[in-house]
Amino acid sequence: MNALFTPQMVGNVEIKNRFIHSATYEGMAAPDGRVTKNLIKRYHQLAQGDVGLIIPGFMYVHPLGRAYNAPMGIHSDDMIRD
Repeated sequence: MNALFTPQMVGNVEIKNRFIHSATYEGMAAPDGRVTKNLIKRYHQLAQGDVGLIIPGFMYVHPLGRAYNAPMGIHSDDMIRD
């Protein structure tokens, strides 16, 4: 059990423990795919909870790839927050 709390190398990056949040479908993005305050809050809480590695959820890279309601979109530079 102690191994879960020890650092681990993933390639050239050291993560602080072996707890990993795998990619999930949150369905919390805005209708156009933009990240919402609720999504930011979710990932912030995961980071505050000492998850060693967070793999972001389902994202579509082209508008036609939107397969579900409210996934995150990364299909345009317009999706980048200032």
